[in-house]
Amino acid sequence: MKLLIFDIDGTLTHLDGSTHRAFARAFKESFDRELITEGLKLHGRTDPIIFKECHARAGLNGDWLEAYEKFKPVYIHYLPEAISQNPRARTKPGVPELLAALHDRRDRCALALGTGNGEAGARAKISFFNLDDYFPVGGFGDTHEERYLIMQDAMREAEQYYQTEFDLQSVWIIGDTPFDIEGGQAIGAKTLAVATGGAYSYDDLVAAQPDVVMHDLSDTTAVLRALDLE
Repeated sequence: MKLLIFDIDGTLTHLDGSTHRAFARAFKESFDRELITEGLKLHGRTDPIIFKECHARAGLNGDWLEAYEKFKPVYIHYLPEAISQNPRARTKPGVPELLAALHDRRDRCALALGTGNGEAGARAKISFFNLDDYFPVGGFGDTHEERYLIMQDAMREAEQYYQTEFDLQSVWIIGDTPFDIEGGQAIGAKTLAVATGGAYSYDDLVAAQPDVVMHDLSDTTAVLRALDLE
């Protein structure tokens, strides 16, 4: 059986700034400081890393991890509203059709999330698009800063949930940034890069040397063929 580990932002969903708006609103409410992200690379980063850098930029004193624990529930509170009020929020091309096709092949493949979002934020995002049931488990950015550790968590949780020991050559990491590719390569998994995130071009992803690169996931048959699940 194959294990397919999906990133969220830029891969499954297009939130068009909803995350940033919820993040900024929660930061302001929690610390009475404006969120400063100019020049900060956000795509493919984990929530703790993003917060840590914003904490420093705002000139806040004290332990950033303690501050992050204060910030998280406020951010999670505002995130669903930020998504629901954004008329441009949507799934990426082909995602609903692909997930339905993979569900039909659930005797041959299992699904998990592998995302830099904290679990509560990840669930809020995919639940808005009714994708939550496809992903019973995953690896999340709640505790890890390194992407490969998130992928290891996703694989371990999937093995426990599906009661299956996955061969790494049957594990695929699917994401839109070089960080996803590097995380997959670090654990010995295969990687499928999709150029739908906006921050990295098709050529940028090719340079990271994934096993497969696609412009998007709109051709379900082509994706299934690449994953040997046609």
